[in-house]
Amino acid sequence: MKRLLTASLLAAVCSLPHWAHASGGDGFSANRFASEYQVAPAFLQQYAAGNLGVVPGSYWRVFHYMAYQAAKGKPLTQQQLAALDLNEWRIGKGSTWDYSYEADLNGSGAWLKERAAYAKQWGLPLDVKLDVMGETDNASYVNCHFDAFKQAAVTLKARAALGAGGKPDAWHKAWLQGQDAVFANCAEPPHEYGKPLPKRVTQLPPAPPANAPDWLKADYAYQSGAAHFYARNFGEARKQFQAVAQDSKSPWKNLGAYLAARCLIRSATLDDEGKSKISKLQQARKELEALAPTFAPARQLLPLVDARIDPLARIAALARQLDSEPFNADTPRLLSDYLVLMDKQPRSVLLAAKEPMTAWIATMQANVPADVYSDPDSNDVKEQRKHALEGLHQRWLKAQAADPLWLAPLVSLAGPGELNEAERKAAQAVPAKHPLYLTVQYHLARLELAEKQGAQADKDIDRLLATYGKTMSIATHNRFLGLKMASAGTLDEFVKAAQRKPDGVDNGEAIDAKAVEGETDEDFPLAVFRYLPLSELKTLLAHPRLPAKWKAPLQETMLARALILNDEATALSLLDAVAKGRKTTEHLYARYRNAKPGDERKLAGALLLVNTPELNPKVYDGFGASRDWGCAYGAKKDETPPAPQPPRYLTSEQVAAAAQEQQAYMKLPLRSEFMAPPLLAWAKTKPADDEAPKALHFLVASTRMECPYGTDKEEKDQLRGRYSKEAFQLLHKNWPGNKWAKATRYHF
Repeated sequence: MKRLLTASLLAAVCSLPHWAHASGGDGFSANRFASEYQVAPAFLQQYAAGNLGVVPGSYWRVFHYMAYQAAKGKPLTQQQLAALDLNEWRIGKGSTWDYSYEADLNGSGAWLKERAAYAKQWGLPLDVKLDVMGETDNASYVNCHFDAFKQAAVTLKARAALGAGGKPDAWHKAWLQGQDAVFANCAEPPHEYGKPLPKRVTQLPPAPPANAPDWLKADYAYQSGAAHFYARNFGEARKQFQAVAQDSKSPWKNLGAYLAARCLIRSATLDDEGKSKISKLQQARKELEALAPTFAPARQLLPLVDARIDPLARIAALARQLDSEPFNADTPRLLSDYLVLMDKQPRSVLLAAKEPMTAWIATMQANVPADVYSDPDSNDVKEQRKHALEGLHQRWLKAQAADPLWLAPLVSLAGPGELNEAERKAAQAVPAKHPLYLTVQYHLARLELAEKQGAQADKDIDRLLATYGKTMSIATHNRFLGLKMASAGTLDEFVKAAQRKPDGVDNGEAIDAKAVEGETDEDFPLAVFRYLPLSELKTLLAHPRLPAKWKAPLQETMLARALILNDEATALSLLDAVAKGRKTTEHLYARYRNAKPGDERKLAGALLLVNTPELNPKVYDGFGASRDWGCAYGAKKDETPPAPQPPRYLTSEQVAAAAQEQQAYMKLPLRSEFMAPPLLAWAKTKPADDEAPKALHFLVASTRMECPYGTDKEEKDQLRGRYSKEAFQLLHKNWPGNKWAKATRYHF
C-alpha cells in the first residue's frame, strides 16, 4: 500500500488505493541498465533541468510532468526539484509499508511516551497498545492520524498546568482517562481475517461530574465527538461537533464546524455510494466553503472534496493550474493530488482530456499497459495506441504540425510505415537544443530499423552517440546501444554494443561494489539465441570481445542445440570445454566422444541431457519471450508476433539458417518428452550398464511439476505423465534392488 501523508491532503485521506498504475507501482523488477520507470537519482537534476535524453512511455508520470515542463520551456531548478521531495513516483516521502504498526512512524509512539509519566502518576495502565488502522469489508485505512496524536500530546501537557500551583490534579486524570477511551476506538475489534467485521462498541470518555471545571466539560464534548468519529458513528459524531461549534466558550469552537464537515466526508468515503455519497460531499463542501475565508484547514480540505465530487473536473483544474502558474510553494501538493487522481481514471478518459498536460502525459503512455502485470501487446494497449494517434492527428498536431512537444509522442507511438512524409520531415527538423530532441531521434532510428533502412539507422545512431554520448544519461546511452546492436554492420560492433553499464537506479549490489566488466542487458541473449544460427554462434564464441561471463552459457546452449539437431561435429567440438569441472558426469562426455556415429551417439547425447539439466537450448518465441524447451506457459497463441528484426550484420543465408533452426526449436516437446523415447527404448533391452537405472531415475524426476499448464493438452493427457510411469515401472522391474530404484519412490 502506497500512501502520501503530509505532502498531499488528497492522498492522505484516501483509503487503500489500487496499484499506482502509471504514476507508480510495484513491478517485479526494473531493468538495471535503463529503468522502465524512473530516472537514476544521480542524473535526476539534469533530467529535471531539461537534459531528458530518451523519455520512455513507461516512465512514472512525475517524470513525464518534468519532461512536459522542460519541453514547454519551464525546466525545474535544483530548489524546485528538492521541493518535490521525490520518493520514486511519490511527491513527498509518504508512509512506508510498516507505517501501520511502527509507533514512531504513525505518531502513536510520541503520544504514549508523553502519556507514560502521567499514567504512572495516576495509576493508569502503562502497557497500552494502539492500532491506528481501521477496516471496512474491502479495505483498510488510517483511522487515527499522526496529527491526532500530536494534538493530544500538546493538550495533555497544557491541561496538566491547569491544576493548583500549575500542577496536574484529579481533573487531569479524568481528562487522560477520556483520551484513552477516544484512542481505544482507533482499531477494529478482534476478528478473524476474511470474516465479516464484528459490530463496534463505542468506547466513550466518562462524563464529568457537575462540579468539574468548564475546560474539562468542553474537552469532554470534543472527546466524545472524536470517539464516535473513530468508531464510525458519523451521524452522532457530527451532532457532537456541531454542538461544540455552537459553544462560544469551548476552546474547540473553531474546529467544531470543520470536524462536523469531515464527518460527512469520511462517511461518504467509507460507507456510501452513488447519490448519497455525492449529496454528503456537496453538503460538506458548502460548510467548508463558509469556513474557508478564516480557517485554513477548511480551505485546504476543499480540493479533496472537489476531487471526490467530480474527479475529472479536479484533474482538469489541476492541469490548468500546474501548466499556467509558476512553480510555487503549493506546487508539490497540487502535483501530488494531480498524479493520484489520474491513477483513478481510465487511460481513454485521460487521452480525451482538453488540457494539454494531461493529454500529453496520457499520449506518451498510450503504448504501455495500465499496470505492470498486464500484457503490453494486449488488445487494450493496441486500442489505446490507436486512440492516442487519432488524438494527435485530429487535435494536437492539426494546428501545431511542427511542435516537438507533440511530435515526440507521435514518433514514439508510430510503427513502421505509419509516419507520412510531412511528419517524418517535421520530426527530423526538431532542433538539437530541444529537450525532446533525443527522444525524437531515437524513435526515428527505431523506425528506420523496422523499415529495413538499417544502414541509415546505423549512421544516425553513430552520429548521435558521437555528438551527445558524453552528455547522455547512462540509461539513454544504453537505449541507443540497444538500437546499435540491431543496426551494427559487423559482429565486432554487435558485441561492442551489447556491453552496458548499470544506470544506478537499483543495482541490487553493495554500494561500494566494484563495477563488473562486460555486463549485458536482456537484449543480448535474445538476439544471440533467437537470430544467430549455430554456425555463427561458433564465431561469436571465439570473438575476443565476448564477455567472459558468457562463454560457459554459450557453450552449454550450443551443445544442447547440437545434440537436439544431431550436429555431431559441433557437439564434439564443444565436449572438452563443457565437460571441464563436471567431475560427476565427465565420463558421459567421454562416452559421447567414443560412441559410434548415429544411434549410439544419439543415445549418449540423451544420457548427457538427462544428467545435465543446465544443458538448455534457450528457446525464444516470436514475441521475445523465453521458454523452457517446449513449455509454452504464458505464450500468446492467438496473436501475430511482430516482424523479426535480426542483427543487420547477418547475411541472408545466416538469417535463413537461423530461421530454420528456430522452427525446430519451437517444435520441441517438453524436455522429458524429448529424452524419453531413446532412453526407454534402450532401457527395455535391460543393458548391463549402470547408467540405465540412473537415467530412468533422472527421467522420472524431471517430470515432476514439469510445465503442467504450458501445453495445449490436459495434464492427464500429456506424454510426460505416461513416460514418467513407464520409466518408473521399467526401473523397478529391471533393476529392483538398485540404489536408483530405491531412490525412485513415485512417478509423476
